[in-house]
Amino acid sequence: MKTQAITSMKEEVLSLGRMVSRMVTELSRLLAADPCASFALVEQQEDEINRACLRIEEKCLDVLNERQDLNPQEIRTLVGSTLMAAKFERLADHAHRVAKLVTWASASNIAVPSELFEMASVIKGMIEELLLCFLSDAVDRVGSIIQTDSHVNYLHDVLSKKLLSHLGEQDQEEAQMRTQFLFCARYLERMGDCCTSICKRIHFIVTGKRLSAES
Repeated sequence: MKTQAITSMKEEVLSLGRMVSRMVTELSRLLAADPCASFALVEQQEDEINRACLRIEEKCLDVLNERQDLNPQEIRTLVGSTLMAAKFERLADHAHRVAKLVTWASASNIAVPSELFEMASVIKGMIEELLLCFLSDAVDRVGSIIQTDSHVNYLHDVLSKKLLSHLGEQDQEEAQMRTQFLFCARYLERMGDCCTSICKRIHFIVTGKRLSAES
């Protein structure tokens, strides 16, 4: 019964992560100006993710209240699951913000910088990798996933410098557009940070050891 409760909790977190992955996939399609991409689908996914996050928190509390025979790793899994769920919810919030701004740009026939699509694609890969890591307790893969975030940071820096160059020389509409894309880049950079945080949580759940801030 105890094992079943822990397994169920992990399945809930994996399901939540897959919803976030689908949301980021749809965001990537919006960034690529795919005519079949749907902002409504992104909004729908965000609502489902918020509800799933609450379910995980409630289930964790129920198990902790009912069970007195949990070992340290099981406790880490339960508590860590709620923290991971919160990070997944944050990922979804940022993805929704980017999708909203990109939809606005598309409606105004404004070209979206290719770096934003590339950032979203890297983040989607990070999410898929960390879900595999969580599913199989493959903590040996955590380091490489965390290193991938450096590419997201690099793209953020490149795009920020590009958008900020000659900002004061642009007309009002052009300056507003660049500012909105700066926000998008920042949200995506934070999404990469969330993935890194989730990876470190997975490592702690499995090993009981925390990775340093520099890892």
